[in-house]
Amino acid sequence: MSVSDYTSRVLIASKVKGVGRKTLQALTMEPLFFQVKLDELAETFPELASFQPASLAYEKAIREAEEDVRQAAERGHAILCPLDSAYPKLLAKTDDRPALLYVAGDASRFSPKALAVIGTREPSPHGIATAQRVTEFFVKAGWQIVSGLALGLDTTAHEEALLHEGSTVAALAHGLDTVYPKSNAPLAEAILEKGGLLVSEYAYGTPAFAGHFVERDRIQAALARAVVMTQSDRGGGSLHASRAALRYGRYLIVPIATRKDIATGYEKARGNIALTTGTVNEKLTLLKCSESDLERLLVLSSKDEYDSLEKKLLA
Repeated sequence: MSVSDYTSRVLIASKVKGVGRKTLQALTMEPLFFQVKLDELAETFPELASFQPASLAYEKAIREAEEDVRQAAERGHAILCPLDSAYPKLLAKTDDRPALLYVAGDASRFSPKALAVIGTREPSPHGIATAQRVTEFFVKAGWQIVSGLALGLDTTAHEEALLHEGSTVAALAHGLDTVYPKSNAPLAEAILEKGGLLVSEYAYGTPAFAGHFVERDRIQAALARAVVMTQSDRGGGSLHASRAALRYGRYLIVPIATRKDIATGYEKARGNIALTTGTVNEKLTLLKCSESDLERLLVLSSKDEYDSLEKKLLA
């Protein structure tokens, strides 16, 4: 599987020492980056000063980019940049979109009608049931389900989507040559077998560093019209995706906690309790957003609201 000329150039730039994620994002938004000759990049862009023709850095970057293309072809993967037509449309609309997206599965299957269903790794039975109900309803309504392949409610969302013959996308915090956690390797394989996708902004061989999970969380939000924070504590990773959803101008859906969870102060539901029953200041502190963003915080009280919720998302 070949890559476009645009992606080839971005891929080469990504291999230049000192070029990080933000620099690469900025380069892809600069038309001149794609217009000048490859051997003129160093003199045109200070960020690529070390990419001098005939230098070891030049040859190394090209060689490493070619290796990624070789691996992608061998694995049947795609490597996309924002200028490629197959790059997911919802993701492309965000201001911090990945300059490179590695995709396992058919990239034409990304849907603009997608919902992220996420939550704690240690859910209560109520949290699991909520994730199952939400996923089932939206899958049957033709929505693609996005999550992060983590243990707990991410796994529930993916499994429930597959159970109902739905499409599901897993955003990963590492290269596509591995699966984390390893126990979810069979699930990752099942997602691909059923026509779903695995996506990552990280090159092959990149391990799952702690910081990558925060960056991965924004990808989940960016691939969807809304995020359902099924169940989370006040410091859970799910809040990263929740904040990103509001930052992108999208909806954040938070189911209410059960009376039992509220009465006991169940730790893994404290985020839901604060966002559904807390004061405005509590919500602003937790979500780190402006007060106007709270207009897109939707409280889900019962399954009877699913129909009206879907209509709001499609409006």
